[in-house]
Amino acid sequence: MNSNDYVKAIEKMNVPDGMKDRIKDRTLKYGERKNVNMSKRKFIAIAAAAVMVFSVGVYAATGGLIKGWFSSSNALNDYKTMPTAEQCLKDCGYTPTLIDEFENGYKFINGSIVNNTLTDENNDAMEKFKSFDFRYGKDDDTVYFSQEKYTSQSENYAELADEHDGVAIYYHSYENKFVPPDYEMTEEDKKAEESGELVFSYGSDEVELKTISSAMWSVDDMHYTLMQMGGKLTKEELIDMAKEAIKN
Repeated sequence: MNSNDYVKAIEKMNVPDGMKDRIKDRTLKYGERKNVNMSKRKFIAIAAAAVMVFSVGVYAATGGLIKGWFSSSNALNDYKTMPTAEQCLKDCGYTPTLIDEFENGYKFINGSIVNNTLTDENNDAMEKFKSFDFRYGKDDDTVYFSQEKYTSQSENYAELADEHDGVAIYYHSYENKFVPPDYEMTEEDKKAEESGELVFSYGSDEVELKTISSAMWSVDDMHYTLMQMGGKLTKEELIDMAKEAIKN
């Protein structure tokens, strides 16, 4: 499964490397609305025929524990070209960072509007908001840039990697094993998942191992993530892109 097949991707990694929670999976038809529920680690990767879901633990600003994060977006991209600030304000109520091309040559390909709902343990909505997912490409490589505005807070266990203009940049990377829906885990798989060595997601046509890497930062209620799945960028190169985005 090539990362270029993905229509949208969001990632927030706010748990320790030893996270042991099981991965949920859901397979949906291409072209339908995509709905995902997460707890403990948030990561959405929507391919043409599958949704792979990780979990996330988020704490509301009021102190309550948010048990679920539901996200949905159309499989067809909302933006074929870079939207204007005015269009973004109309669509989501705020203006994201808009970059046509990064200095390292990654150019805007398309983007999506994502509808998000945070829920409590009773599955009652605690916060709703819209966010942006932009995709950038260079040659056959892809970088996903998600931008979200919400007031809930989350514990961050990612590595503090750098700082730019007073903004802390966090980095996290882990190995993900994509497997078919009917895949049966071996004893070795179970041990690797239990130890945190591997994270599993279901829905792929074949078994693949990919490194998921992200640079994350926040400014007030705005939260940003630059993410690659099996990409070519090094940690330093991804962080440099984050610094460039912070400057804009």
